[in-house]
Amino acid sequence: MKHDPIVEEIHQVRQKMLAECNGNLDELLHQLQEAELLDGDRVVSLEAVRERRRHEQNPHLTRHCT
Repeated sequence: MKHDPIVEEIHQVRQKMLAECNGNLDELLHQLQEAELLDGDRVVSLEAVRERRRHEQNPHLTRHCT
């Protein structure tokens, strides 16, 4: 497998985060969810991405409210 420094860094960060939670996956999940709430404006939803792509592909289509 090819060495990728970005992937390696991601693995190191994940290990550090897990170590900070004493290896407890539930605690890690809880911390990630808390961070998501605090930084919610920086989190992108899959639906928002899909909507933007639909609009880019068909700019003449608009979403109508009912």
